[in-house]
Amino acid sequence: MGAWVDILNRGTWRVRHVVAALLGPAAAGLVVLLLAGCSGTNGQGTSANGHAASAASPSCEGAKALCGKRLNEVIFPGTHNSFAASAEPGWHFANQRYGIARQLDDGIRALLLDIHFGVYDPATGTVRTDLRAEGSDRNKVAAQLPPRALRVADRVAGRVGVGTLQGTPEPYLCHTLCELGAEPLNQELEVIRDFLEHHPNQVVIVIVEDYVPPVTIERAFEQTGLTRYATTLDRRAPPPTLGELIARGQRLVVFAEAKGGSPAWYMPAFSFIQDTPLGATRPGQLSCARYRGEADSPLLLINHWIPPFPPSTTLNAAIGRAPFLRARIERCLKKRDFRGAIVAVDFYQRTSVVAVAKELNSRNH
Repeated sequence: MGAWVDILNRGTWRVRHVVAALLGPAAAGLVVLLLAGCSGTNGQGTSANGHAASAASPSCEGAKALCGKRLNEVIFPGTHNSFAASAEPGWHFANQRYGIARQLDDGIRALLLDIHFGVYDPATGTVRTDLRAEGSDRNKVAAQLPPRALRVADRVAGRVGVGTLQGTPEPYLCHTLCELGAEPLNQELEVIRDFLEHHPNQVVIVIVEDYVPPVTIERAFEQTGLTRYATTLDRRAPPPTLGELIARGQRLVVFAEAKGGSPAWYMPAFSFIQDTPLGATRPGQLSCARYRGEADSPLLLINHWIPPFPPSTTLNAAIGRAPFLRARIERCLKKRDFRGAIVAVDFYQRTSVVAVAKELNSRNH
């Protein structure tokens, strides 16, 4: 029973399809409700993971003192390619072990998401990337991925970029190729919504690497009930405090790398964010220099993973150890004159990103 609870709570779409196929939609729905009851509140207003289910506590991100801190004065532990989780079915070259639901429960508060158009192929049980809709093709993809990754995609789903896709393109969370792993966008947005509903004193940041138009994102947020949580920052004013965001109920901060700006809450990332360079292949190459964004962009994103692709659990665990990670964060904060940052890592569960963020946030009280 416990394994089924864990799977269904993560909202794994393939499992739901299987349950519905075996039991029928009505019976499958009953099973989901029963299992949700097993993993929900314990009868005392507290969820199974120990978080308050409804009553608000006088704290922000778990600490009362953080309520007065502005968004750019807090360390937010984050994950790179948050959706690519090896514990979920169908993922090749995953950057994380656990999915978004587990990440949020474990203390991750910033999610880096890539959104592509894909078409589900029932013949192979995989999602095919709609390269044409993205203005891409096989040659462009081949330039972004190592040959091994392209060979895997060809093997599991058929030759990438060849032939005509049959079906309606839908937004999926994928890294470069949905053939290497995909999660439906709406499903994962529902996970974020459920977390925000049950954790009224938490703020979550989402940074979208967008390969779909803003109207697609807006529709998905509306369908999943997330727009009511989304805030709009004023670029001309200091960022709000966590307490202000929580009091307003607007606890979701959303940025888009390429096409942000409309709707207003879907903000242009590199107007608000300046980050550190990508592409390091060894620890000594991790730099604090400004890569994207403006010199006066109010938020700092520290990209803390190596190598770019495929991800290495061993290397990322090494750079994620507390002494190394703490030293880099403090170095980048000092060099860039910031008091807070979003710190994105690979294989977060093998790093100290959550613990170090908590430690540094407590120092800033």
